[in-house]
Amino acid sequence: MRAGRRAAGLLAAAAVALATGAACTAPDDADRLPDDVAGHLSAELRQERTQYADRRAVVHVTNGSGSTVTLVGGTLDAPGYGPSSPDGHHRPRTLAPGAGRDVRIRLGDVDCDAAAPETLSGADAQTTPVATATVRLVPGEASAAPGADGGSGDTGTAVRVDVTDPLARLAAVHAETCAERLVASGLAVRVTDVRAARVRTPDGVVDGGRVTLAVEPVPGGPDVRLLQVAGTTLLSPAAGHAWSGDDLTPGADGRVVLDLVPARCDPHVVAEDKRGTFLPVHAEVNGARQPEIYVPMSDEQRAATYDLVHDACGWD
Repeated sequence: MRAGRRAAGLLAAAAVALATGAACTAPDDADRLPDDVAGHLSAELRQERTQYADRRAVVHVTNGSGSTVTLVGGTLDAPGYGPSSPDGHHRPRTLAPGAGRDVRIRLGDVDCDAAAPETLSGADAQTTPVATATVRLVPGEASAAPGADGGSGDTGTAVRVDVTDPLARLAAVHAETCAERLVASGLAVRVTDVRAARVRTPDGVVDGGRVTLAVEPVPGGPDVRLLQVAGTTLLSPAAGHAWSGDDLTPGADGRVVLDLVPARCDPHVVAEDKRGTFLPVHAEVNGARQPEIYVPMSDEQRAATYDLVHDACGWD
């Protein structure tokens, strides 16, 4: 495996050398990328929780050279993914020596027939590339660099850079997406209602809420069984443990009703919420347990969740 990684690194280095060589043949010296830049770039994949649902991310590019350049744009090439796309308009950014800048992207379509990027841990996750990026650079500062006024990513010198993924987000997104597709091929699960309610807990009946799920088998699909629905940063099962077993058996109307209470009652939990309205679901398909997937709420249901937490916690 290590030999394979070294070989991949040599290939990436060769690509960088070719890209840099191409820049050196440019007829106008003002457009040439300094020779020592390409070999001193590094990149890291980052994805915040607010970006999970839309499969957005950033490639954080660091300039380890002694030259100031302008980062015009970039794309990500990762195993198990199709081509990435820009996430909005990327403004050319000055990349000074030692500085880092983000290229905002949308991850490419997940290919479930292809192997996912490697999941690494510890020092390996910090230093071992699992993907590559093609970034576009022009010499000098953003305000003065030739060709840096468009921001389309189509100008500048293309440089291929190894990308690390310290939190293994590429592997996680690949696993989650493929599990979502497999579960959905046999069972459609969606939130249909969120409302405040009096619910029974081990300590008695209290103010809480109810989330209703529609659970509909897909004709001709595989056998899918819900194993567990876990709580979130906002919501906890009223019974005090994850919903499972009989809790997840649909009624005659194909509905599953989950009684819940606020997970916490400090107001900043709602004010800073990012993933509290995505229900974590564990399921098995044809007897095989799948990676955890998430069932989202609509904007209206999200607002209803915040309201019921507000009321149950007794905030003014």
